[in-house]
Amino acid sequence: MWTTKNRTSTRVGRIGLATGVLITTTLVGCGKSEDEGVPDAGCIPSGSAMSIAVGARANSPVPAVPLLVEQLARSAARAGKGVSIIQIDGRIDVDLPEQFFTSKAGNPNKYDKDLDKWIRGLHDWIGNMRADEPEADVLKALDVAGAHAKAGGTVVLMDSGLQTRPPLDFSEDGLLEADPATVVDYLRKIDSLPDLHERNVLMVGLGDTAPPQAELDIASRRNLIAIWTEIAKAAGASCIELREMSPGVATPGEMPPVRLVPVPVATFPSKALCTEWVLRDRGALGFHRDSAAFRDPAAARNALASLADELKSAPGARVELIGTTSSAGTERGRQLLSEDRAAAVARILVELGVPAGRITSRGVGANWPNRVPDRGPNNELLPGPAARNRSVVVRVTCP
Repeated sequence: MWTTKNRTSTRVGRIGLATGVLITTTLVGCGKSEDEGVPDAGCIPSGSAMSIAVGARANSPVPAVPLLVEQLARSAARAGKGVSIIQIDGRIDVDLPEQFFTSKAGNPNKYDKDLDKWIRGLHDWIGNMRADEPEADVLKALDVAGAHAKAGGTVVLMDSGLQTRPPLDFSEDGLLEADPATVVDYLRKIDSLPDLHERNVLMVGLGDTAPPQAELDIASRRNLIAIWTEIAKAAGASCIELREMSPGVATPGEMPPVRLVPVPVATFPSKALCTEWVLRDRGALGFHRDSAAFRDPAAARNALASLADELKSAPGARVELIGTTSSAGTERGRQLLSEDRAAAVARILVELGVPAGRITSRGVGANWPNRVPDRGPNNELLPGPAARNRSVVVRVTCP
């Protein structure tokens, strides 16, 4: 059974996982109900061991066990498989070592009542979890949860996914908009991918925030989900499922602090004329990887409409578009890509009625004055700085 909330957490590291004392009682009782599987679980199998990583921390909603997670836990209990709980904060806890359901019931009704009580204990435990340390290390939590779930088991991640510990610190400007494949390449090169081989992964509530953390816009949430999905794939997960979390309330006060993650804002200045600003490769103005094709052409057109209107209202104004890139690829490739992306913005402005003669476009590749260093000590491409360097500079001049 679940122990009391005056518990002692087991601290763990990436190597040499501490398992604590396992409660290894097994299922008994002739009245055991049969497991009929778990509906709506996608590729997640029923009856597998579970390790649940929970972000009960600042800037995130109070965790609550979703119905699907409850159903999977019931299935694990019926199959005699254990359920463990990992706490996500700045120094990962095995908040509760592996727990096994046991019942001496002699009939199905009593067995089901015992199981219901066991499940209520799971709800209570997770609902009362609170972080012990500042910040959040989701990568390590996944690694630890994978070790506890073992091959064939299921790892459940219940967290916003906004990690604030290196090497994936989303409080770093640009990382939230980084290309998912670039993030995975970086983590692989520095040997920081979690080990999820032969594990099933269920991620719940990615992108859900609570004040003072700003709410993620649609584009930021989508990219965050894409980053964690690519990480799970690269980490060897045999099955990946994503689910939304039911709306929760803000985490109570007096929690260890977690740095805020800046949310990109893809808007133009209130007056776009006679000034210069940078359109970062994100949101409505984001491009497909290594391409000058917009991820969402209609959204890009809508985003550029206000600039086009201002240019049309000032006949003497001219606009120069300057494409820039990260240091990825060859110099020739960077030059061509930067030229093509600037030209793609120019084409939309022309389609919106700005005379082509008032628009110029060019590319400078990775050679521009305001670029930030995007290579690490071993020449690895840094995802956050690389994202910041992918842009189209808009320079409007007036007579």
